[in-house]
Amino acid sequence: MNKRILFFFTSALLLAAVAAAPTWAQSQGASLSDPDNLTVITSDKLTFDYQKQYALFEKNVVVVDPEMRLYADRMTVRFGTDNRLSEIKAEGHVHIVQEDKEARSDLAIYNLLQGVIILTGKPQVTRDQDVLTGDKITFWRNENRMIVEPRARLVLQSEPGQQRQGFMGEQPRGR
Repeated sequence: MNKRILFFFTSALLLAAVAAAPTWAQSQGASLSDPDNLTVITSDKLTFDYQKQYALFEKNVVVVDPEMRLYADRMTVRFGTDNRLSEIKAEGHVHIVQEDKEARSDLAIYNLLQGVIILTGKPQVTRDQDVLTGDKITFWRNENRMIVEPRARLVLQSEPGQQRQGFMGEQPRGR
């Protein structure tokens, strides 16, 4: 496989993993006294229900973390009886930014127990000028793999000043 394509896929997986890792780390007991470990979530409204085991952040949700930023209209955080996070669901204009990588979708669900992140609703992952789209993008965080289905589309841009190569590294025909 072309090294650039492999790097793009690895970058997409890292984006998803980084988006969820800080919240997961805090649920596993990471220290909050260290500012490098702080994750701050703001929204116009927060509903917390301990008995039903969820927290609902509504309107203008922003998650700021040393590794990434997440924006959404609404975010639901579910936790188990042991108070550990089990699922994070971001809805409406979901936008995840991490260094040179971004992901956008209408819905992002992260199941911490299974290590699975699912992007649906016009999902798009970009790195520089490269763009990956499909109807559903599923990342298995712990297995370093993903599936894009149906209608997967990967658009790779040539690096500035470099001659365009074919998909498998060969020179395009007619040159």
